[in-house]
Amino acid sequence: MVQKWHDLLFAHWAVQPEQLRPLVPAQVELDLFQGKAYVAVTPFHMSGIRARFFPPLPGFSRFPELNVRTYVRYGDIPGVYFFSLDAGSMPAVWAARASYGLPYLQAEMTVKSEPASSVIEYASRRLQNPRPAEFRGRYGPSPGPASGKNVLSNIS
Repeated sequence: MVQKWHDLLFAHWAVQPEQLRPLVPAQVELDLFQGKAYVAVTPFHMSGIRARFFPPLPGFSRFPELNVRTYVRYGDIPGVYFFSLDAGSMPAVWAARASYGLPYLQAEMTVKSEPASSVIEYASRRLQNPRPAEFRGRYGPSPGPASGKNVLSNIS
């Protein structure tokens, strides 16, 4: 696959491992940092999506996406476990579910940018079951590492 990712946010929340353990498959272990597990919410939008050596297809080549995930290990191999992957394109949801078996769900999504300030306004509302989910955030680049600082001016 070929694709470009734009305006990513990696927002993390520390979670006690015993709270998260029942939610991931038994064959993987949680990848902890300083004794904590982390749940990440990652909004972004993609463009230029296509199979190698093929042109982009309308409806598949550009859409926003929102991932909810945690970090895991399978033996010595680190990885990411996706709780959900919401996408703003139903054809892309169908293709990703069929091709990769990932838990993609359709969502109504908007991404707006304020070029003067580099601020991104992101909204997502899931349209498919299993559970309703909604995310709204306003974020932008920070001048450096943001450990312990809230770089989001509005997130819900």
